[in-house]
Amino acid sequence: MMKPALLSLAVLIPSIASADFVPTLTNAPRICPDRPAKPDWMTNFNVKDAHKVNLVEEMYRAQSLRAVVESGDCTCATRFPSWAAASDYYFANYAGLGRHEILDRTSDYRRTANVHRRAAQPICEAQGNW
Repeated sequence: MMKPALLSLAVLIPSIASADFVPTLTNAPRICPDRPAKPDWMTNFNVKDAHKVNLVEEMYRAQSLRAVVESGDCTCATRFPSWAAASDYYFANYAGLGRHEILDRTSDYRRTANVHRRAAQPICEAQGNW
């Protein structure tokens, strides 16, 4: 059994593995801090519409990861493009759908994004943007 003084010292000394997870005091992302902001409607929404925001976020994620894979480029502009394409596509094609249909589409986009993620991650890691 550890002595109390040693136990408290062990708790205070962070491990090397946990050094990657140290929170920052800013809200700025670590990778591509100048990425485009979400549209106002996605940040100022009624909580009952959260499923709509989630759909556009997954659409955006799938779009950007696909672009990385197709181009082999993981610059900030490719990985974090404007939100306009995803937002416009949502309003043109999905805004009139019911909650359950939106949840189904969200799952489809999440699966697509996860497939692209596997191929995009090594590209982005090699370019220092993961």
